[in-house]
Amino acid sequence: MNDISTLAKNPGQAVSPRGRFFTDQTFHFQTLRNAGYALSRCADLGEMLETTKQIAEGDVESWYRAWGATADRVEALGARTQDRTSKGDAYMRASTYQRLAEFLLPPSDSRRAESFDKAVRWFLLGLDALRVRYERFSAPYENGQLRGLYLPGPPGSERKPLIVAIGGYDSILGEKFPVIAKAALERGYSVLMYEGPGQGEPLRKYGMKFTPEWEKPTSAVLDQFMCSHSKPSRIVLFGMSMGGYLAPRAAAFEDRIDGVVAYDVCFDLHEAAVRAFGAAKQNAAA
Repeated sequence: MNDISTLAKNPGQAVSPRGRFFTDQTFHFQTLRNAGYALSRCADLGEMLETTKQIAEGDVESWYRAWGATADRVEALGARTQDRTSKGDAYMRASTYQRLAEFLLPPSDSRRAESFDKAVRWFLLGLDALRVRYERFSAPYENGQLRGLYLPGPPGSERKPLIVAIGGYDSILGEKFPVIAKAALERGYSVLMYEGPGQGEPLRKYGMKFTPEWEKPTSAVLDQFMCSHSKPSRIVLFGMSMGGYLAPRAAAFEDRIDGVVAYDVCFDLHEAAVRAFGAAKQNAAA
């Protein structure tokens, strides 16, 4: 929150409304979204608040520099920390901040590839330090591969439904850990996470674009998974953000899915986009 002395030094600086990180809706929402991962120890509010001080309203370059600098600093902290839990938590936070740094870069920005690789590498280092068991796999699909991660639960998890987690429009694999996987593992569930066309590695490496027929990538992932694992007693598909449309669509046409969670529900992506762009246009004109 800006005080009188800060305003005196920066008279042209916008004042954030009470309860907001930024006046810019996109900057505020993305900061708030990732601040929620503090509950899973994949973010720290103190680190985030200090970082936001270094970001100018609406300035994507300062956004990238600030979050990238925090990510590098926290990664270095993880690298020199001996305690495994503290080390793992630091790597997880660094991955979150690096993902956040890249988030607003234009698709053509040459820094995106390196930033993505950092976020992925640090996420896996975090799992290793925290001793979270996982199996990496790739499912053949169209002209490339769909990246997946299987996190087996504790003994007895085979009697519970397998949770298959997918993200939304801009999600990458690691973001599903603080959203659902960590809590699921702690409650005795196994989790299968994957990126579909239009997301994460499939988009960046193979140029795969989104499809409304989400049952196709979901079926490809389940086929590949069941080549080396027995069929789960039940499967629940969990979709976050735009996954609130993708997951119900997949569940409607993939018979192996027994339940679906839409977080949040999205009935019509076109309608939601038109409404959002209309609100943005009104805000710009105000």
